Formats: sequence, structure tokens, C-alpha cells
Amino acid sequence: MIKPKCRCGQKRYGYGDGTHEIWICYKCGKFVGRAGGDQFFSFMAKEHPNVIMTLIEQKILTPIEHSKYGKKSNRRNQTFGR
Repeated sequence: MIKPKCRCGQKRYGYGDGTHEIWICYKCGKFVGRAGGDQFFSFMAKEHPNVIMTLIEQKILTPIEHSKYGKKSNRRNQTFGR
């Protein structure tokens, strides 16, 4: 599972749609996540992170409590991040 706290010490909030998953720190703006094999989503998150907020506002990405991948995350299995 992706750690619930950011490096800055604040809580990360998770959003997903069943395939994609993103964890955002609203204090420092950093985010990490998994694209579920979707290369376009990974590219979009890296190059145009403002679209992530639009997806959340439109309720395409909805709040999640736990990573669907269930295991402790490391940098090798995270698809994108900032």
C-alpha cells in the first residue's frame, strides 16, 4: 500500500476509478500513483497534473481508503509521481 503520509508529514488522500489510483498531499502538492497499465494516464499525470484535479472534481476519480494493490509500495511499482 502507498504510505498514508507524505514526506512533508501530512496525510495523503487517495482517489481512484478501479484501474487508476492516485494519492495526493494537499499541503505540498506531491502525488504518487499507479496507472494500472494505462500509459496515457501515466503520461497525463506527469505532464498535465492539473487534469487530475479536474477528474476528481467531475467525480471520475473518487475517494478511496486503501490501495487496491494491497502491498506496501516501493518506487519500482509506482507508475508515476512528483
